[in-house]
Amino acid sequence: MSTSLRHRLRGPAVACLAASCALLLAACGSEQKETTTTSARIAPAQTDGTAYPSGSPSASPSTSPSGSASPRLTDDQAERQRLVPATKVTWDKATQAAVAAVPQGKLVETELTWAPPNATASGSATASASASPSVSADASASASPSASAGGRTPAWHTSVATSDGTLHDVWVDGVSGKVISDKPDADQDAEDKQELADRLKRATVTPEQAVQTATQDNKGTVTTVELDDDAWSVDVVDTGNWDKTTYEVSTTERRVLRQEVDRD
Repeated sequence: MSTSLRHRLRGPAVACLAASCALLLAACGSEQKETTTTSARIAPAQTDGTAYPSGSPSASPSTSPSGSASPRLTDDQAERQRLVPATKVTWDKATQAAVAAVPQGKLVETELTWAPPNATASGSATASASASPSVSADASASASPSASAGGRTPAWHTSVATSDGTLHDVWVDGVSGKVISDKPDADQDAEDKQELADRLKRATVTPEQAVQTATQDNKGTVTTVELDDDAWSVDVVDTGNWDKTTYEVSTTERRVLRQEVDRD
């Protein structure tokens, strides 16, 4: 092949090779630019170490694992929720302390509530299974009610009657189990005493038996035990939803006469 022909063929080949290189360089530059742009779009979303798709809202913590708010309690339910957990002495232990403070006393009523601010102790009887039936010699010793639940004291407001129907108003500290107040009912007359004495004699079912009957299917917290004309009224609070169920148990046989649920 002649020298001139080789020069003529080499010229277009070199030009073609140069064009190909230029196209390859242009393609690489475009790919690098696209990669940089994509990275720039993703980078702002990676502030917490996780990449989120473009246009997606950032994740935020849930206020509740279930996504739903707890049901709102009524005023009475909220009051039970404060009072019941603050109380350390059960109804039967408080009753033992109250009955021990009144010679030959029998329970007429006990109710869990808040002690009055001016309550002062008149005795040192404690809520124990071995409580003495008589008042101790230091019955005039002072004791302050236990502060609890924001300064208030849970207490068992108890009515205890002697064999002749004389009623005593007894307050028992709901935390320590000590009697913090014991006063005779000054409003009773002879007829009231006789009526109460007769009612106690007719009641062959004890308050303990009445509570056992009421709670055989409801294992809540007993907050009230009261002797009515023909029944023991027993209040039981469900600590799961703070509803209160009132059972009326016959005073002559261990049988529930009526029951009512208070969801307010």
